[in-house]
Amino acid sequence: MQNLLDTFSQLVSLDSVSYEEDQITLFLETALLQAGLHTEYDDGGNLYGFLPGKDKTILLNAHMDTVDLARGARVVEDGAILRSDGTTALGADDKAALAAILVALDTIKQNEADHPSIVVLFTRSEELGLVGARSIDVGKLASVSYGFTFDASGPVGGAVSAAPSQDKIEAIFHGKGAHAGFKPENGISAIQMASQAVNAMKLLRVDEETTANVGSFIAPGAKNIVCDTATLIFEARSLDPSKLKAQSASMIDAMESAAKAYGGSVDITHEHQYEAYHHGEDAAVLKYFKQACEKVALPFGLESTLGGSDANVLNKMGIETLACTSGYEEPHTKNEYIPKKELENLFSLILELITL
Repeated sequence: MQNLLDTFSQLVSLDSVSYEEDQITLFLETALLQAGLHTEYDDGGNLYGFLPGKDKTILLNAHMDTVDLARGARVVEDGAILRSDGTTALGADDKAALAAILVALDTIKQNEADHPSIVVLFTRSEELGLVGARSIDVGKLASVSYGFTFDASGPVGGAVSAAPSQDKIEAIFHGKGAHAGFKPENGISAIQMASQAVNAMKLLRVDEETTANVGSFIAPGAKNIVCDTATLIFEARSLDPSKLKAQSASMIDAMESAAKAYGGSVDITHEHQYEAYHHGEDAAVLKYFKQACEKVALPFGLESTLGGSDANVLNKMGIETLACTSGYEEPHTKNEYIPKKELENLFSLILELITL
């Protein structure tokens, strides 16, 4: 039987930064085949596993990629805590879930346990805005009763009942170059235009349901040249689609107004990345998850979040899916960690979900 900690450590040691998932995909497919599943791919390179069983069909979903900060990660045991060596992120987001799913499937095979039909979906490049999820072949998931996406921080047993819509906005400000010492008045500063636009926006915590951020501001050039180009990347999120629409519109208006005021121009690309979802407390997927938590004596928690996951896309496709916590903390930082007990709890809960 596979060892949970060893499996997690192996996965962490395989670099799988977004768009660089080929090695870990091969590892995962081999493990799925060894557990008796049939595997397939879609056009986006997402990996599927299928194990026929009785009655309903349960979907287990996690993503294969990590943020770039997890490149070169190795697991360090710090007493009851699993960390990196402090120079990288750990990559428990989302390799804790990958490990727990693989070991749960292996346990079913070794114990010849009864189980419902199981579909596994491991997606690519989730960290870049659910890129892999956009290529999901919904036909491969036609039989799914409900699904579970394991991709949220916090103690195992938590469920995300509501998650936001998200927009991505890219803007390129065009000014006019000039020598900053001889004739600066002949120039139009792209940096000034972009800065005025950002200053006019309401960013970070907009309200209890909405956030917005400028994540990148690039304006390369020499100190003695009036900068003629600045490129910015923004995001906006909200649990309320109307608020998201209004927030994105106000950000675009701020950029267009600033460009006009300085006599420059701005090219804007606005992309709606995914839809919000809301599950009521009587949702079947929530009841099933709560029952599994009770079976393995885990406290059940319910919350809304402003973080997106593959569950957003799956719910939009009509597959009732719940985003679930995976036990890790401080993801996307060098301080990321997961208690050994939480990794064990995650395995126990997933095993219960596919044998309940």
